[in-house]
Order: sequence, then C-alpha cells, then structure tokens
Amino acid sequence: MKIVRVEAIPLGSPLDEQLRWGAMVVGVKGGIVVRVETDGGVVGLGEAGFSAEYFPTVGPIVNDQLAPMLVGQDPRDIAALWQQMLDATHMWGRRGIETYALSGVDIALWDLLGKVSGQPVYRLLGAAKSTVRAYFAPSLKPTQDIVEECRRAVADGFTAMKLRATRRLRETVDLVASVRDAVGVDIEIMVDGNMSFDRRTALALARELEQLGVSFLEEPILSRSLTQYVDDHSWLADRVSLRLAGGESLLTRYEYLDLLSRRTFDVLQPDCTSVGGISEAKRIADMASAWNIECVPHIACSSGTGISLAAGLHLILACTNAPLIEFDAYGGPGWDGLLVEPHAVQDGHLGADDRPGLGVELADDAIARFSLLAR
Repeated sequence: MKIVRVEAIPLGSPLDEQLRWGAMVVGVKGGIVVRVETDGGVVGLGEAGFSAEYFPTVGPIVNDQLAPMLVGQDPRDIAALWQQMLDATHMWGRRGIETYALSGVDIALWDLLGKVSGQPVYRLLGAAKSTVRAYFAPSLKPTQDIVEECRRAVADGFTAMKLRATRRLRETVDLVASVRDAVGVDIEIMVDGNMSFDRRTALALARELEQLGVSFLEEPILSRSLTQYVDDHSWLADRVSLRLAGGESLLTRYEYLDLLSRRTFDVLQPDCTSVGGISEAKRIADMASAWNIECVPHIACSSGTGISLAAGLHLILACTNAPLIEFDAYGGPGWDGLLVEPHAVQDGHLGADDRPGLGVELADDAIARFSLLAR
C-alpha cells in the first residue's frame, strides 16, 4: 500500500452572523481539509489548524513540502511519517503553521488506517469509552442572548457549557451570574478567559467565579512567552481553589513539559489540528494522565467542517482522563452538506459508532460547493 496523493483544500461557507471567540471574529466557517489517497483508492481525511484563513501559509506546506516527501510511502507507518514531517520542518520552527500542516496530515493518516483496517480510530487507539458528555460553547453576544441560548441548550439535553470572558472583569462576572441564575446549580459552567487579563485582575476574577460554582477557568492571563505563560498561571494556581485549564495554543508535547512539572493547570487542552495531530495529542493526554491531570482537548469553534470534531472525539474516547468534549454550537458546512453524516449530540453526549476511521466522509459535491479558492 502506497500514498499516491496528498492535498490540502480550504473548504467552508460564509456566516449570516459573525461569531466572536474572545479577540477572534469569525465570518466564515470552515477549515483546511487534508486528503491522503492510496494506490488502492482509499482516502483519509484530516484538518489542519483552527481556520480556513490559514490556507495561504499552511496549504503550500502540505501541498508543496510534505506531499512530495510522503508520496510512495506506506500510510500505515504513522509514527515514522510523523517524525519525518517534524524533522523536515524543524528549520522553520515548531510553533505555528508547520505544526498545523503536520497535524492535518497525521489526522488523515489515522482516518485512512481505520478505513483500511475496518476499525474506528478510537478502537485503534485503545477504546476507553464509546460516548462522552458534550458542553455547549456560545459565542460572545449581548448577555440576554447568551442566556437564552444557554436555556435552549439545557432544554436540548446539555449539562455543561463554557462561556467566553469579555475584557471587563465586572461584565464577565455579571454574564456568568446571569447564566447561573438561568440554568441552575446542577449545570456545569466553565469560563474561557481568552488571555484577556493581567494576573492581578485574573486573580480577582477567579475569586469571583469560585463563588458562582464555576468548574474551571481557562487561560485568563495575557502571556507573550511560554515562560510568562507558565509562571503567571502557576502564580494564579497557588492563590485560588478554582481549577485552571490551558494549553490550546501550545504545539507538540515538548511545550507541555513545564506545565506538567509545575502542575500549572488542572485541565490540559491540546488541539489535534494544531498540536501535532491525533498522534501527539494522545501522547500529551497520556502524559497528563501520569500526573492525574484531566485532558479536555480544544476543538476550534471557528472550524465547522466536522472533521476536527471527529478527530477530537476519537481521541477523547481513547483517553481515561478526558471527561468532556467541546461541541460547535453554530453548525457550519459539515452540517450543511459538506459531510455525508456528521456527528451530532444526543441527550447531551457525543458518541462514535463502528464506522471505520473517523466516521466522516465528504459529500460527492463537497469540494465544488464549499471550496474557498474561487471566492
């Protein structure tokens, strides 16, 4: 079995209403879809990075740098190919677009391995469970709009949700208090700080959120370096009982070493599409398990293809220390015809069946309908 083609394609669709994820504003839902094809005609699907907007930089790395190196090799040798890709890009750096590109290919290789072996990826990784509780993640909007969305989410069966902080402490506290009043004490609430605060303000925020029964606070402190990121969040962790989460912007397992040794976070959040694919995210989750730390992988809500969601799902189902999955609250092309049968939440949980690979396939007309190259 040999690889005959590797390609990256930006697929997505415009949104009627822009979505705000902290400082990021999204007007197009989609992602960089990676296809790896064998000489037997089997195609594995992956997704590279958080958004289709990265295609002008990530796309050429996949198409012009990694593809020629991979063609002719056996796609089942995932660990060997992963190391080759890392070694081939290390001169450019290991903190950005090259790791996004590697991630997309790695995910596609796992999907392909599942398809040729007739097994879902989570079973190939070593299944720990078949379903996981999903949390609802609304965009930043006026408080009353978020409250109504959260009420509907609870009515739909969600038992957990993650709210986004604004850049104002009191406004953030008031938002969380309003949602708590609306959904009651039995619903789990997390808060994403989006690196919006200095450490003193983050301390004040954490102490307020403790009183509101928040489950964890994610990355509240603005950090410009890995050293600052670890030091300041460790400083905060020593001063509050509220659990802290982080790691979504870190790449490869090597950047997690200090977080683990310092016990900076109670919850780690690697993203399959950026950290180095399913391979590296699983390594990080296992490292976290050795330290009795939970792993709740980040799944970019700016990406609505459904492929990154599937990758995160299969990873989580293979981890004993992964109790939650983020679910895109606003659909996107994956649920509008891009995918034949996208994953969907039922009774507040997301599960995988016995479909081989990641369990998702592009529709026959997906590339023609959703390609962003011609727009």
